[in-house]
Order: sequence, then C-alpha cells, then structure tokens
Amino acid sequence: MATKNTAASTTAAEKDAEKVQAVENTTTEEKDAETANAQPETVKLVYIGPNLPKAMLQCNKVFEGTEEGIKKELSFILEKFPLVEKMLVPTKELAEKKDKVKTTGNVYNKYYSDLKAAALAYAEQEV
Repeated sequence: MATKNTAASTTAAEKDAEKVQAVENTTTEEKDAETANAQPETVKLVYIGPNLPKAMLQCNKVFEGTEEGIKKELSFILEKFPLVEKMLVPTKELAEKKDKVKTTGNVYNKYYSDLKAAALAYAEQEV
C-alpha cells in the first residue's frame, strides 16, 4: 500500500508542477505581449532651472512626449549644460521641486546655482 500512496503523491505533485509551469508560461507570454504592444510612456516635464543665455531655454518651459524624445529635442542644450536634465521634473512634482530649488542646502538649489553660474560663464564667453 505504501507504494500506491507514493505513486499517488508523485502523480499529484507532478500535476501541481505542471499547473505551476503552465501559469508561469502564461504569465511570461502575457508579459511579452504587453511589452510588444506597449508604446513609450508620454510624460509632461517642466524645466525649473534658470533662463539660459540667448533664449536657449526658459524657466517653466513645458515639454510633452517620451523622455527619450525630450532628451533628443534638448540634445544641443544638454551638451553644453548637462545639469538641465536634472532640472526637468514631472508636472506632478512641480510644486515640491520648486520649493526645493528655493531651499538652501538642497540638491535642487545646488543644481540651480551651478546652472546659473554656467549660463553666466557661457554668456560672457560668447560676448
């Protein structure tokens, strides 16, 4: 009788393993399908840094599109001022990040100050 119990247990365990495998396969297939159908997420970002010289970029300018597309659009500016990327914030976080820009000792305040100094140096260099 012990042999039948073991065989029955093995069969039940095998069936459970097959069910788990089927669920894992389905989940993987669903994830692959979602990834294939998913388009890059559209975001709204606001630039909260200082105005850049020659009207390259103004404070509070809103960008809408994919993050990759926005970075591509700003590639010329990002070459000259890499910190601009850190000053692009989602509209949902705008109020919070603007407060941080005004708060001395905060990283956003530091980015703002560094960008302002770089913009002034760039403007003087061009003159």
